[in-house]
Amino acid sequence: MKKVLGIDLGGTSAKFGVINQYGEIEQKGEVKNDMKNLLPNLVNQVMASLKEWGYDYKTDIERIGFDSPGFIDHKNGIIKIAGNLNWFDFNLKAELEKLFISKPVYVLNDANAAALGEFWTGAASKYNSEIFYILGTGVGGAIVLDGKLVTGEHGFAGEFGHGGHMQEVFSCNCGIKECLEPTTSAVGVARAMKKIFDQNPEHPVKKLLEANSVNIERLEMKDIATVYKKTKDPQLKELLLEIYKPLLTHMSLMIYALDTKAVVLGGGGSKMGQDLVDIVWEGLDNIIVDMYKKDVVISVAELGNDAGIVGAAYYAINDWEWTI
Repeated sequence: MKKVLGIDLGGTSAKFGVINQYGEIEQKGEVKNDMKNLLPNLVNQVMASLKEWGYDYKTDIERIGFDSPGFIDHKNGIIKIAGNLNWFDFNLKAELEKLFISKPVYVLNDANAAALGEFWTGAASKYNSEIFYILGTGVGGAIVLDGKLVTGEHGFAGEFGHGGHMQEVFSCNCGIKECLEPTTSAVGVARAMKKIFDQNPEHPVKKLLEANSVNIERLEMKDIATVYKKTKDPQLKELLLEIYKPLLTHMSLMIYALDTKAVVLGGGGSKMGQDLVDIVWEGLDNIIVDMYKKDVVISVAELGNDAGIVGAAYYAINDWEWTI
């Protein structure tokens, strides 16, 4: 049976794997980015791994799914903006198809790939629709409706972190002042919490964290998650609900607007696991109706670092009949 090669390009490294028609990863690997020779080096490393794993590239690999950070024209495979990679109006699809000889390459955004991975074999695999949030250094996301990825007019759908009057604590790097990203990303939650402690040095949550050996000056989301898991402190929960209010508002509006079954939470912020799901449900209690409370499923992502390669492969084979 034919296989698909899924590649997930990050800022410092790329993950790749051979995916079969069931969404199973048969083999996977990772290569550090060589920024001076990024794509040729990546392709060479991938081809070497395929040979090492015993695959015949010409006969075993049918096509390639490739995801990248940035604003992407999915239809044409063009990276409009990927600042960290220094790509602007870069035809990634064309460049990759020169390197991956005789194989079609399908390019998509990394958040969309992760969402499709969760939709195919992960947390949303039992459902027909999904809103996917990535709570990492920023807030990104993706939408799957009726089994299909929603990319939008320009291919940029899923930029959940921006726009609106969501908070007034920090300005956003995008140039807009009141986006939800600066306070509700994994980085943003810790940053917002430190701001509150600066204004109130005697805050009980600050004392709680310090009592659990957390350095407030180096506070990270993983510290907050660890202390909450250990203590289930109600004051910490209330503070998280306060900080997450912009995100909860966004979720409720998306649930109403799109009528999706699953809301999946990924990224560093999802490390709280079921604790985060419980907090989200408590925060949504007064802003969605009972019908949605009974029907919508909220869960954390299940595939971890594999979501991108699985989702990239799924995107490459979407609406394609497998030949077995």
